[in-house]
Amino acid sequence: MSTTKNTFPSFGVVIKVNDLDVCRAFYRDLLGLGEPSLDSSFAVRFTPAENFFLILEKVSAPFLEHASAATSWSFECDDIQALSKRLDASGYAPLTPLRGFCRSDFHRGRDPENNVFLVKERTKEN
Repeated sequence: MSTTKNTFPSFGVVIKVNDLDVCRAFYRDLLGLGEPSLDSSFAVRFTPAENFFLILEKVSAPFLEHASAATSWSFECDDIQALSKRLDASGYAPLTPLRGFCRSDFHRGRDPENNVFLVKERTKEN
């Protein structure tokens, strides 16, 4: 009998992208998700939280134009201003505030393929 616990997270999001290399670098380096837990030529899996995964899946398809069926996801970061400055310095639009969304200060950003993400600054506990 094996006592090894399954370490694959229970919840996640799959985002289909055309340019996996550019998106991998964006999520790893600019958004700070760190090194992928799976990295191949057709998919990249990040595990930014204990029970959550984000997969970038390489797909060449016309439906990735995001007119109406885009996927979005949200996460917390330590310093929203630093993240916005990193994005701006790398040629991406800075984050846009969404005041009052879910009673928190979320900001909207877009990845290299125009996928939307929401981010808020992690609450500092006293």
